[in-house]
Amino acid sequence: MSGSEKDQVRPALRQLGDYLLMELISEDEETRTYHARQRSIDRAVILVRLKGVIDPTRPSGEAFLADVRAKAAIEHAGIGSVYEAAREEEEVYWTRELLPGGTFAQIHQEGRKFAPSTIVGFLRQVGGAMAYLAERAIATRPLVPEHLVLGEHEVVRIANLATAGQPDPDGRVRDQGMVGELFQGMLETDLPGAARTGRLLGMMMGLEEGLELSWTQIANTAGMLEQDLASEAGTSRALQARKRVRAIGIMLLAVLVVGVLGGGGLFLFTRPRAPEARDLSAMIAIPAGTYQNHAGKEVELDRFWIDAHEVTIAEYAEFLTALASLEESMRNKHDHITQPALKPDHLPDDWYAVLSAARAGRNYDGLPLDLNCPVTRIDWWDAHAYANWKGGRLPTQEEWLAAATLDREETIRAGGWGPVDQSSGDVTPRRVHGLAGNVAEWSENPERNPAFPMNARSPLACGGTFLAPGGGVRARIWLNTREVRRRDVGFRLVQAAP
Repeated sequence: MSGSEKDQVRPALRQLGDYLLMELISEDEETRTYHARQRSIDRAVILVRLKGVIDPTRPSGEAFLADVRAKAAIEHAGIGSVYEAAREEEEVYWTRELLPGGTFAQIHQEGRKFAPSTIVGFLRQVGGAMAYLAERAIATRPLVPEHLVLGEHEVVRIANLATAGQPDPDGRVRDQGMVGELFQGMLETDLPGAARTGRLLGMMMGLEEGLELSWTQIANTAGMLEQDLASEAGTSRALQARKRVRAIGIMLLAVLVVGVLGGGGLFLFTRPRAPEARDLSAMIAIPAGTYQNHAGKEVELDRFWIDAHEVTIAEYAEFLTALASLEESMRNKHDHITQPALKPDHLPDDWYAVLSAARAGRNYDGLPLDLNCPVTRIDWWDAHAYANWKGGRLPTQEEWLAAATLDREETIRAGGWGPVDQSSGDVTPRRVHGLAGNVAEWSENPERNPAFPMNARSPLACGGTFLAPGGGVRARIWLNTREVRRRDVGFRLVQAAP
């Protein structure tokens, strides 16, 4: 039969609402699951429909709707999204994201192996997603390798496993054991870091009696191990490079000694290492006195100390390490009393990628990084917790502006992105850096935006940024909530004078 004849007899695809049912994937007593395509936007999806006409009073119909509601409530980048639930022709169905990539079941069957640094990266992502579910007491189906999908750039995502009801008390141990065994079988055991990675996986598999880990502990431990392995790899590469340079240098010297016959020159260039973290903990005293606020009104301020620089990536990393060393029940000791209960940690957005780039002196998100650059992508709660840990607090707007205007603000010129102490123009005579630029900075107190006087008080950040340097020290950025995270907003601390 020719290709054209086959096309003529191929059964027509069934249409259900906006979807074409492409292929039946699986079937159970109550549902059928299909690969489908959403016609209006030409998108591949997974479609699950209830067999027969739905009756919410039937156990099957009620359970179907309850499970859909549970899945739709999930909002996490590492977990597949639910698109919609709909009724069409007396049938009810819902659709979810078709996760791009291959499942870990397929990868395991292929016998693929991964470096320890890659395995702990996988584990950090899976642990973070599962911690999200655990912290919200969301019931889930058992986790199996088919539910874990590896996409581009080693991004791992999990199928939406949420179900109605209460979590299985044994579910965490079961799921951790499955993940530990799966990744143990994929681990390259002859590479540096394999022993440490294997021990963490063994803990998940219950090989250390009496030790139980939460998903949050697993994610945090894997993240720190990932950082350590990346740092060690960078150091090892640098040592090897120096050995090669020395060997080549000796060889070239020998050549020059035996015969300097020409007038040429040889130059050997090596990539410089990223700058080490510097001690940038200095604070500057601001005297008591009368100052003008942003509205031009006089305010009286007591003497206080303010950080000479914005908080750096290296300094914030120390904070996270200190938190991770605490018992889980103590890790919220520095949190603000009004911090949302659902906020799981103080990790900045893209933290591990940013830290890795800073340690290596690479670019991230279009910006050159090293450990002395300001930490960004943090919300107000993160900044507050760090400040509390250091024995300080965030500055009020009045304090921040006083530090900027005390020594003739017209002398301060906004600098661009870079290490917090690099700009020769964005610094006061008393050596307070970065008030006109680099990044804007979270303030302690909310304020009403004068452009919208009828609105409620809003959190804000003071100063210009590398994205908008024109505002200088009097610039302010009103933010919708304290949960906002921006690549051009950081913070610094103040302390009361003794």
